[in-house]
Amino acid sequence: MQFNYKLTDNQGKIVKGKMEAANIQEARNRLALQDGTLVSLEQYQKDKKSGVKKQIILGKMRLVDRVMMSKHLSIMIKSGMSIDGAIEVLADGASPLVHDRMSGLLGEVRKGNSLASALKKYPKDFNNLFVNMVSVGESSGTLAKNLEILAVQQHKTYELRTKIKAASIYPIIVLIAVLGLMTMVSVFVLPKLQGFFAVLGNDMPPLTRLLQASSGFLSSYWWLIIAAVVAIIVAAQIMERFYNTRLWLHYFYLKLPVVGHIIREMNLALYCRTMGSLLNSGITIDQALKIVSDTLTSAVYREQLTIVYHNILKGNSLSDAMANRQYFPPMLYRMIKVGENSGNLSDVLDYLADFYEEDVDNAAKNFSSTLEPALLIMIGLVVGVVAIGIIQPIFKLMELSGGA
Repeated sequence: MQFNYKLTDNQGKIVKGKMEAANIQEARNRLALQDGTLVSLEQYQKDKKSGVKKQIILGKMRLVDRVMMSKHLSIMIKSGMSIDGAIEVLADGASPLVHDRMSGLLGEVRKGNSLASALKKYPKDFNNLFVNMVSVGESSGTLAKNLEILAVQQHKTYELRTKIKAASIYPIIVLIAVLGLMTMVSVFVLPKLQGFFAVLGNDMPPLTRLLQASSGFLSSYWWLIIAAVVAIIVAAQIMERFYNTRLWLHYFYLKLPVVGHIIREMNLALYCRTMGSLLNSGITIDQALKIVSDTLTSAVYREQLTIVYHNILKGNSLSDAMANRQYFPPMLYRMIKVGENSGNLSDVLDYLADFYEEDVDNAAKNFSSTLEPALLIMIGLVVGVVAIGIIQPIFKLMELSGGA
């Protein structure tokens, strides 16, 4: 690999040059042995006239990529490395998407822009929380500390989401198996027995009649069922785009048994974790509330935080502003009040975040463990009903044959 570099000599003059190295770290190490101070080091890239096409990068950075970026940047800056040097190391050997983002950030930083302003160029990859914590860290000289706090906060969020996804995988698989079994029996098995059932005529058992009707409906109107499912999904997506309908939909989600409890506790966990991280980084409570609302998944809780924000501006304390017990449980209110009185609000919020994250984890596991046997029982019932529906006509025919 070829690299372009700039060095300043003892007289302050800038010396430009090129060198070959296996990677950017090797190039940096070799230049460190030379006299002078390294100003910049970047990989040589051919221009557009050379015929090399720029790769098109689609998608956005994953949460786990941002976790690793925050953690590694914090460590490298703590060790004394410059911001551009740290970003350069992150870009080396990264995935195409991460390399593209790091290269973009590196270019902005080397133009003289702050890291926070560079991050704003990629709003889909770095939200307000990320940008504001970096901005406060740069202005207060605590960038490494803020990046470390950010890494912990994002890692906790990543763990929470991973646990919820893991708890829901098995029930979803079993539910798909139930629907697949019902469809297979109704579409492929029962239609082949129609001629056999027709012999009985009006003497056909009620359960067999029900199975026949179900089979006939699925065979004739399967497209209608698929269309209805697609319509519900599309309608939900459209409702998510508009504030009033999204708010109504999220109110509905909160009213659902078990699922509503998980959504509620998850948003409280996100609120406490993010709020605690922002306060630790030096951001004021009113600014933190505006940032936190962007991280929550529920429009209902985002609206409630807007109300809390306006109550704070009126001069109320955070605990008094969160007096709505329909959405904020008494324990949250009391613990925040204790934190305000003792001056350890961020520590109390971290404790509450751990509590609610554990509660979400337990609720998701309990829901999964409860749903699994219920779905297995459903499979047994489906198989049993089909078996009885097929066996009953056989016994009926045997009775008729014996009577004849």
